[in-house]
Amino acid sequence: MTFVRSAAVFTALLCGALGCASQNPAPASATHDHWVPGYAFGTWGRAELDVRDDCPIAGASDIRIGTSWSTLLVSLVTLGVYTPREVRVQCRERP
Repeated sequence: MTFVRSAAVFTALLCGALGCASQNPAPASATHDHWVPGYAFGTWGRAELDVRDDCPIAGASDIRIGTSWSTLLVSLVTLGVYTPREVRVQCRERP
């Protein structure tokens, strides 16, 4: 009987949490991810990225360049021959 009661409480809590997860008071601004190439552990390679292609109206509010788990995995698999970087461009909200 305790198992049935515990399962019912767990199910009720899960349904309550799922109902709250879909509510978002403010829409998030658009975010675009790009990979820029690099070679020989990042010592070679040059990439140009125009943020106006991603955010033509309002412009970019934040640009982050770094390594993600997926780019790190690609670098490890290729033994450092191909070492991409991830560029994340976040657009401003329209005025």
